[in-house]
Amino acid sequence: MEIIQSSKDGMEIGRSSSYGRGLLGMLLSETQKKREGFSYSLDLVMDECKTFFFAGHETSALLLTWTVMLLATNPSWQERARAEVAQVCGDDLPSPEHLPKLTLLNMIINESLRLYPPATLLPRIAFEDIKLGELHIPKGVSMWIPVLAIHHDEAIWGKDVHEFNPERFAGRSCVHARQHFLPFASGPRNCVGQAYAMMEAKIILAMLLSSFSFTISKNYRHAPVNVLTLKPKYGVPVYLRPLKHQT
Repeated sequence: MEIIQSSKDGMEIGRSSSYGRGLLGMLLSETQKKREGFSYSLDLVMDECKTFFFAGHETSALLLTWTVMLLATNPSWQERARAEVAQVCGDDLPSPEHLPKLTLLNMIINESLRLYPPATLLPRIAFEDIKLGELHIPKGVSMWIPVLAIHHDEAIWGKDVHEFNPERFAGRSCVHARQHFLPFASGPRNCVGQAYAMMEAKIILAMLLSSFSFTISKNYRHAPVNVLTLKPKYGVPVYLRPLKHQT
């Protein structure tokens, strides 16, 4: 609230000519626009900021947490991913040109999102009467799409559904996966931050893989809990070893 008020005060006393080009500045500028039937209030601005923080920070942090856990407990895949990063990036930091070439890392991230999707349920409301197959859904009905259950359905993914197998996202199997792979939802109301989240995850993981090897701590207790998002109840302690110090 203090940051918002400071930005407003700066405009009112003439210290600045705009609220700035950041997210907060864009939202605050909307409070000055009058539209028929709708206008932004400061309470709405704060709610929007909370939504962006929750949807844009926690979910990405959980994606990275679960992926690091899976790489730490699957050293062969960790080595394969590290070799790909070394081949694609060399001694350079990951750049936008490198990211599309990190196909193995992309498969690993997707498999992490399948096993541990940060958002395990997708709420939807029918704005009009619709029909899905033989199912009639009246206007106003609230529906919940069980992403976690779909991602762990043996009939869809096979008998190894609970195992870490990034190969399931290789080649033509991706076509099958897209029909049942919903970490960012699907259709016209899918996550607007999907491309950014994947880019962020690839860059961070590539930098970790090029600098460290990591193994899971003996104190790790595998206990995913679903409280709005899918979290590790006791955290994910890992041992990091700088690669340059290895012999």
